[in-house]
Amino acid sequence: MEGNLMKANRSAVWRALVIPAAAAIAVPALATDAQAAHQKTVTGDVSMRIMDWENVGPNTVCNRGFALNPVTLTKGSGSTKVRAWAKCGGEIRVEVHYRLAADSNGVVRVTEGLVEFYEGDTENNGDLDGASAFAHRILFPGVSTSWNIHVQNWNEGEPDDKADVTLTLRN
Repeated sequence: MEGNLMKANRSAVWRALVIPAAAAIAVPALATDAQAAHQKTVTGDVSMRIMDWENVGPNTVCNRGFALNPVTLTKGSGSTKVRAWAKCGGEIRVEVHYRLAADSNGVVRVTEGLVEFYEGDTENNGDLDGASAFAHRILFPGVSTSWNIHVQNWNEGEPDDKADVTLTLRN
């Protein structure tokens, strides 16, 4: 009995020392087992091949690839909208938009998939010249899926202002 009491006291002292130190350096608290059981984290990456057509001189081609920030979803509590983007040639911005929701079984639904193509005087312009929706998908636990999406400058009839996007998400 005395051995168990000493172990309990040592455990309490350890917690008292560790918790304030973690708070002092602003380390976020870890989820409890119950919280973690109701959460899903979706990771992924996106790659884009963007071409900015020029009527004088060579076209600009940009290859952009990056990991997406992990998104933690709480099962059954609504959806989260995600946006990622890349820029090219001083005139083009390509944005990827989608919505994620996790159900109570840990299945993640991908909805509202859309790639937008902006082309104008700067990369920060609001001139939306093309958009392509992509199919909704269901991600079962431990599964990944990819989309290949093509978008171009349809509004101004310039098919060489374009982007080919590959989006991969993992549940």
